[in-house]
Amino acid sequence: MPPASAQTRARVTVVRNLLRSGEGERALAMATAEASLALPGAADRIDMEFAPWPRLRARWLQAVVARFPQDPAPRAALAAVLQTLGHSSAALDCCEAVLARWPEDRATREVRALALIERGDVETGLASLRELVPGNRETAARHLVVMHYDPTQSNDSLFAALNDFGARHLRRFGPPYARHAQDPQRRLRIGWLSPRLSEGPVARFLEAPLRAFDRTGYEHLLLALQPLNDEVGHRLAKLADRCVLLPHLDDEALLSALRELELDVLFDLAGHATANRLEVIAQRVAPLQISWLDWFNTTAAPNLDAWFSDPWLTPADSSQAYTENLLHLPAGRFCYSPLATAPAPDHDGAAPLVFASFNRLAKLNDTVVAAWSRILLGAPGAQLELRARMLEDPATQTHLQERFAKHGVEAQRLRLHASVPYRDLLTAYAKVDIVLDPFPFSGCTTTCDALWMGCPVVTLEGETLVSRQSASLLQRLGRTEWIATSIDDYVSRALALAVQVPSLRTQRVALRAAVLERLCDADSQAHDMQIAIRQLWQKACA
Repeated sequence: MPPASAQTRARVTVVRNLLRSGEGERALAMATAEASLALPGAADRIDMEFAPWPRLRARWLQAVVARFPQDPAPRAALAAVLQTLGHSSAALDCCEAVLARWPEDRATREVRALALIERGDVETGLASLRELVPGNRETAARHLVVMHYDPTQSNDSLFAALNDFGARHLRRFGPPYARHAQDPQRRLRIGWLSPRLSEGPVARFLEAPLRAFDRTGYEHLLLALQPLNDEVGHRLAKLADRCVLLPHLDDEALLSALRELELDVLFDLAGHATANRLEVIAQRVAPLQISWLDWFNTTAAPNLDAWFSDPWLTPADSSQAYTENLLHLPAGRFCYSPLATAPAPDHDGAAPLVFASFNRLAKLNDTVVAAWSRILLGAPGAQLELRARMLEDPATQTHLQERFAKHGVEAQRLRLHASVPYRDLLTAYAKVDIVLDPFPFSGCTTTCDALWMGCPVVTLEGETLVSRQSASLLQRLGRTEWIATSIDDYVSRALALAVQVPSLRTQRVALRAAVLERLCDADSQAHDMQIAIRQLWQKACA
């Protein structure tokens, strides 16, 4: 990018100040109108300030693309923004235009692969992404997450990939860790570290146990890697003895900040998930470090001492391997915290029979679409309702309809909706009869939500932990008749439930009661975790 003139730098400053003050439309108008700001590359000068307003930035880049249609750079930037916004089909169009000029542009090829995965073209997207993994840490890190959507992966191949990433990309830095575990009975200071302490899965499974935890033997520090911007985050902060905000720190600064807290126990709630700080944790910031909650495999990272699972997710004969000490929580790995204002688990009584899945489209690989099509064809008149953020995009809706049409399912049998606020999402279950769990990446929060709203869930139990999440919840509920062992069995169980719909609609309140008793027992989970933590601490002291 050529150096900016003094006049351009001044205009960039004005745009940034408008953005900081919340005047996004004025900032957009100025950035679009000023020729010096519409030049290719200007996006990079304002990018950090535009980040909180991606829709504005997309509109701005569209204007830049219109002004410079032959320059692939702004179009490549636009593709990346559209992909993050969920407009995967539009992002793919931009990528194809860029790659026609720059066929080897790595960043655009990666955006294209991720957009394919996010709209459900899992096999094609993963094949493209794998080509970009060698030699690139950021791509390899993303691949560690999305490869769990791949139906061809085994526990052995996943373990090998995680170990390879750790060996190649988890560098060592900073001074050696100096503190040691002392005094087996002392009051322990626990840090709960996450980049996602807001409305979502982490809060849904952390809130109730944190509230139930003993305060005499344990002090709790909530460690937020991102600002707490919603009611849920502020509620979690109030449940802790102390909330520590740690946003936007580089590795060295975060390592220093965490060590200065003199934690006894650190819970890493991210693993390799997006925005994790596993490389810092791998240097060790507490005498005892535990992986839990928002990651579904070993971290294969140094200095992670334990990994919390349960007897249903990783039974004694499981082939899934861990570099950490694997511990089973007798009450279960997950303790669901239902929304306090959730609607009653009623069905609205209207026909027809409706199957549903509110999981992200990346879980809908070709095998899943084929199985769900068989179910629809075996239940004449039934409909399938899908809700996902990517379905805000009409082109993505059309693409999904075409995928089902290849198996003989007409478009009018699909109810396709974009995501909505959480309470509205729960309300939508009033029109749903049976939930179909995707595979191999099964649901967790979505499964709990469906069960809480009184809907049975049909799942295919696999070998990996991520393919056993729904099955583990159903086993704890005593609903093993909803767990399939093969695709044919999965289709058969779904169709068997379809003929029971009138009875199922009368049992929704009873199902919620069972969920409350068996999946929401925060006292039992907190008790189990406290015992496990204390035993690990005593062992570390010894």
